[in-house]
Amino acid sequence: MDLQTVTDAVAAMSVPLFAVTSMMAVGLGHTVQQFLAPLKDVRLVLAGMVANFVVAPAVAFCLICALGIPDEARIGLMVLACAAGAPFVLKLSKLARADMAESSSLLAVMLLATIGFMPIALPILLPGIQVAPGAIASVLLLTMFLPLIGAVLLRQFAPTAARLAQAHVGRLSLVAMVVMLANQFIADHRELVGLIGTGTIVAILAFIGLNFGFGWILGAWKTGGGAVLGISASQRNMGAATVVVVANFEDSLAVPTVVLAGFLALIVLIPVARWLGRRPHPQIGNALPTH
Repeated sequence: MDLQTVTDAVAAMSVPLFAVTSMMAVGLGHTVQQFLAPLKDVRLVLAGMVANFVVAPAVAFCLICALGIPDEARIGLMVLACAAGAPFVLKLSKLARADMAESSSLLAVMLLATIGFMPIALPILLPGIQVAPGAIASVLLLTMFLPLIGAVLLRQFAPTAARLAQAHVGRLSLVAMVVMLANQFIADHRELVGLIGTGTIVAILAFIGLNFGFGWILGAWKTGGGAVLGISASQRNMGAATVVVVANFEDSLAVPTVVLAGFLALIVLIPVARWLGRRPHPQIGNALPTH
């Protein structure tokens, strides 16, 4: 059995497992009421939508044009730009001592919006590249929407069981993410080395930084909102992006581009979140409401 066979088998298990468990971990922490709660704060929801689904794709488009990165890397960056609602946002928000109730509620809205946005937006944003909206929608339905809704319903009708399962599912999601990233680094190490000098790494780092900055500006009208929206916009949904590129653009540079972006986001945003949490007057995180 060669290395390619092993890494393909690991990817076939770890990619959907990460997507499913990350969605379940979020759903197990939310009742139906908590999912609906952020809709009352229309301005916050609109700011989140603009940051994640207008600004992020626009930033990616401008960077692609300015830096001239390879076409397949362009696909990976644009898929990331359309994938909002990363569960890891909650961990970053906790480190930053941001408002956890707002971060969690906004995350729920961004997750659902991503599932509807990606199949519609990607064919428009990637002209000249064969994109199957039906295939994107089906993979997001199976790996994100159904696990998310199922977990929310479990939390709604069996809260004790949901609380017991949440910690275990969260740990499994973290393990699956680490395995997925490590496996893709092993499988695509030659392709990753080939990205050096193409402008892709610069584009990814600029994408993270600019999204954080624009998100902060869009949330600055509200106390603590800058950190909430900055983190929400800059930490993209690795689960959604990975299942889409693996299902639609396998054996292309799109896959290692997404993996590299996920790794660089951790390197950049964890220290930033820690710094925000150590500020003289940090925004103290609020506990999620219990039901």
